[in-house]
Amino acid sequence: MARAKTRKLKKKAPPKPWAMWTAFVVLGAVIVRLAVNALGLVPIHFDEAQYWAYGHEMAAGHFSKPPLVGWLILIATELGGDTTFALRIWTVVSHAVVATLIFLTGRALFDGRTGFWAAVGYSIAPGVSVSAMIMSTDPVMMMFWAVALYAWVRAAEAKSPRLWWALLGVALGAAMLAKYTALAFAGGMIGYGLLSLRTWDWRGAAIVAAAAVLVFSPNLIWQIENSFRTVAHVAEDAAPGGDLFNPGKFAEFFGAQFGVIGPIWFAAMLAALWTRPSWVDDWRMRLLAWQTFPLLIIITALSLTTRAHANWAAPAYIAGSILAAHWLLSRKWGKALKWQSIFGVTGATAVFTMAVIYGTMGLDLPRGPDPFKKMRISEPFCEPALAAMGEEGADVLLSTDRRRLSECMFLGGLTFDQISVWNPALNPKNHHEMVATLWPGDHRRMVLAIMGDANAGQQIAKHFEQAQQIETAAFPTHVDRQYTYTLWAVEGFRDYRLGR
Repeated sequence: MARAKTRKLKKKAPPKPWAMWTAFVVLGAVIVRLAVNALGLVPIHFDEAQYWAYGHEMAAGHFSKPPLVGWLILIATELGGDTTFALRIWTVVSHAVVATLIFLTGRALFDGRTGFWAAVGYSIAPGVSVSAMIMSTDPVMMMFWAVALYAWVRAAEAKSPRLWWALLGVALGAAMLAKYTALAFAGGMIGYGLLSLRTWDWRGAAIVAAAAVLVFSPNLIWQIENSFRTVAHVAEDAAPGGDLFNPGKFAEFFGAQFGVIGPIWFAAMLAALWTRPSWVDDWRMRLLAWQTFPLLIIITALSLTTRAHANWAAPAYIAGSILAAHWLLSRKWGKALKWQSIFGVTGATAVFTMAVIYGTMGLDLPRGPDPFKKMRISEPFCEPALAAMGEEGADVLLSTDRRRLSECMFLGGLTFDQISVWNPALNPKNHHEMVATLWPGDHRRMVLAIMGDANAGQQIAKHFEQAQQIETAAFPTHVDRQYTYTLWAVEGFRDYRLGR
């Protein structure tokens, strides 16, 4: 009797739980970052102190910034108190949302594996780890940028995309309320629509525009009421100063990008741009490219002609992370994905370690290696200045430096009514000067706090009817650096010109 031949069937491997793995990575990053921030090792930065002050002003706009970040900080600090932990909670949350949406967008465009590695590559990038330790406008803006990107991808394939177009518009408007760089997202959409799409969805574009303008309208109205001060400021800030060709600054900015998003990710994006002919027929890659390379190229060009901070190109790395992950996976370069993770963990660990070392024994160490060296002035400067206000019965803290004023506002819980800026030009160059310039005839009692040359304080004191020097002292921030300051009690400001 012949034996029946049996065919062994291969069992199909179960699908990998990419969503669950992504959740573990994102939640793990959140827990670590919250724990680091809870230690309070990183002093207040003048920018985040400034945003805290903006929030308490509850305005619809400011001299150089839109209002959303200040509003969110106000909510967080009202609930959690005026601590750096509460102040920075939104940056941790924002980066977690960005990573989650990177996964969802990568999965929608390609597959779960691409989404997972894109989210991991972004989550543990050195620049993201540092950003999560300081509150700034970038994370909040990027959170809504990521929402807009996901909504755009879903709208591109939905049978009835109107809700997705509306969500895209709302997210774009909210992103612009956080930082005006979000306009680059709209520019990428327009570029893709005009140059990469065969047909343009005019109805969808109208929904996006209407929703974005509606959400952004509070700041738009503020700009109209204030003669578009922010637009003028941004134009002045971006205007070339000095040489129009700065190869050193270009090299510094370009090199910094390998640290911001990680060397493997940035190299993969550049390689993807170089190999454009191999993927130009794929609409998904073209969409990602339009949200990555235009902004990156523009900011890089700015670094060559004027100046550019390393974080200015950060929004490009939302779509860029998906593009880099897909480009590497399509070439079966799995080891590169792991190396991105290794570099990211190593970089984050190094920064956390330095924060612990300098936060506990910084006075015994040199200033150079300290990643937060510029932030160690605030407490030793503001503590005596704020104490002097109480001792002298002063209503106002006066200074020439808005950075120190911002830090003292946060540390002392002061409002813009309780500070004043020495501004002889009477021509505001920042928000503090716009709302708190010292005007002739101000008779309030003040503490004048000056960093550096004691003679500067003496010269300013001559402009008051009453002036008495309180203290001249110095404080160290590191073993090789100390700063001097002078405090005066002044009252009865006459004029910026002596003799009046």
